[in-house]
Order: sequence, then C-alpha cells, then structure tokens
Amino acid sequence: MTLLVTAQEVEQMIDMSTCIELMETVFIEEANGKAVNHPRQRYTVPKQVPPNTPAWWTNMIGGASESAGFAALRVDSGIVRELVVDTKRRMEWDYPDGRSWGFVLLFDLSSGKPVVIFQDFSLSPIRVAATNAVASKRLARPGARTLTLLGSGNEAERHIEALLLVHDLTEISVYSPNKSHLETFVERMTTRHNVELKIVTNLQQSIAKADVIVCATNSSEPVFDGRWLTKGQLVISIVNTDHNTIRTEVDATTFKRSNRIILTSIDTALSNNQVELLNLIDEKSVSWDQISELGKVLSGASIGRSSSDDLIYYKNNCGVGIQFAAVGALIHSACANGGYGTEIPTELFGADITSWLDRGFKPSP
Repeated sequence: MTLLVTAQEVEQMIDMSTCIELMETVFIEEANGKAVNHPRQRYTVPKQVPPNTPAWWTNMIGGASESAGFAALRVDSGIVRELVVDTKRRMEWDYPDGRSWGFVLLFDLSSGKPVVIFQDFSLSPIRVAATNAVASKRLARPGARTLTLLGSGNEAERHIEALLLVHDLTEISVYSPNKSHLETFVERMTTRHNVELKIVTNLQQSIAKADVIVCATNSSEPVFDGRWLTKGQLVISIVNTDHNTIRTEVDATTFKRSNRIILTSIDTALSNNQVELLNLIDEKSVSWDQISELGKVLSGASIGRSSSDDLIYYKNNCGVGIQFAAVGALIHSACANGGYGTEIPTELFGADITSWLDRGFKPSP
C-alpha cells in the first residue's frame, strides 16, 4: 500500500546529523551523473500580483537518486502576498485553515509506484539547513568560530541546529527587525542547544567580524550592506527570484566582491530568470568563471575556497528534487521498520502549524 505520513511523523524519523550526511552524499551523486534534478517551477494566479494582494501560489520540485532508488516530486499549494514593512518588501504566507498544504510524492524507480506521500512542512527547513551546513563545512575558512544569523523564524531555528554540528561555534549573534520574535528566538535556542546566543545591537559590526553570515529571512530585499563584508568570510542566503517576484537577501555589492559564487542549481538560476545574478553577469560585473555548483565543489570537480582570504557566497538558489528523494528513502525505510504511515483523512494532508501562528509567525512552507 501507499503510506501517508504526517509532518509530525517525518520530524520523528529525521535527525539533522543524518540529513547533513544525506545531502552531502546525494549532491556528490548528482555531480557524478547518478542523480537527476528538474529545475524548480513556480507560478501564481493571477500571474502578476499587486503588492499586498493575496494570490494562489504553487511550488513544484522534482528529482531522482539512483542510489536511493526513488524519485520525488514536491508540490505545494498556498496563498501568498508580498508586503511592504518599514519600506522593505517581504513575502508572507496566509494560512486561513491553520494548515500548510504541501506534500512529497515518493516513487519507486524500479516499479514507478508511489510508495509514500509525506507532508513536507517539517522536512523543508531541515533539508535547507542541512544543505547549508554541508556548504558551510566545505566553504567556510578553516577554524570558523563566529556566526551571524539574520532571521528568527522556522528556517533560522534549524540553521542554529545544523551549523552547530559542522562548526565549533564560540559566538552566535542573531538579528531580526522584530524585537519580540528575536528575544523569544534567542531565549528558546539558548535553552534548546545549551549555547549562548547574542542579540545583535550593531549589525554592521556583527557582519564584519563573523566567519559565517547566514540569511534565513522572508525579505525580498537585501538585509545587509555588502560593503560591511571582510576577507575570508562565507555568506549564505536562501531567498531568490522566481517567475513571480524578484527577490534577493544580498545586494549587488556582495555578488561583486565575492571571489567565488556557488549555486545549488545553475539550471534553475537560468530557468527561473534569477536576475539578481544574471543581470550582473550580463553587465560583466560577475563572470561565469567565478560560479560553480555545490555538488561539483563537493565532488572535487570544481574549486570552492582556494584561500583563507577568499570571500565566498553560497547562494542556495532553490530546492532540488534529489534532496527529497534522498530523505524520502530514509522515510520509506523508517515506515517499514517503525510502523509509521497510515491511510488518513483528507484534512490531515495539511500540517498543523497552529503553534507557529499562535506565536505570531507566518512561516513559508
């Protein structure tokens, strides 16, 4: 039978350490031609959405891993709008039913059958943070100890967990424009991970002294000034342009100053017309010679960091299907061994996220 698995069950099956290992393995597999990704696809109805106007939105990601034995298709359906808050654009998702309507279809490569359908809300921030941890382990300068994190939501929570697993962090500073969210986040993460987190009081100083800067926000505009960066740093971001909206968490200065720019998928950068990068290439401020993909860096086919003074930017520019295929294989195995998964009523295809809404968050799927 095909198993239906809830977001809560997924969270019980997947630990961050294992997910980091899976991401490293499957990206190397892709670089070696043994895994396949299809460029991410997104669209809205209406096609052009005015500011502060709700629109139906979908996100589709597909890929397959030969070693895992599965193909995965992620499909999300939701209501999204772009707001202007304190003169800055940002994306927010509405949840009129208090549920996130997104799931992954996992197909057996040998038979073509759908073997598991699992809700993706819990997994999505785990695999994003795990992928960024893999990138940070490889691309940060040796002995990286200091982290500046911009964001205090669902994605930011998982990044603290993931980066602590790959770096011996001695200083973690967190910035968010929402003081209430920031204070609650720092208190919760300090308790959960038994590590001191500092609230950023001067963002420029915090950026300048960090070994690793991670942007995990819902902003559509740059969240710091690239002139603040210093030699040897690693910058990571997760917000990108798609066919609906032009979005970037970093400015053109960051792109131009970076010695190397590493992407998750060049195909998606092109197919999604990620103009924050492509326009700079067209104007010759950035060269394709500076750019590579994470899998190629991990496999040794391409250069990542060549010097401790290099300024590296990892633009995690999309989700890719191989992430879901690799983790889906683990979920399939856990269901077989642990009794997870069941036939469930329709409403349970939507993840219960009321605890997030009660705390004032509207997290992305």
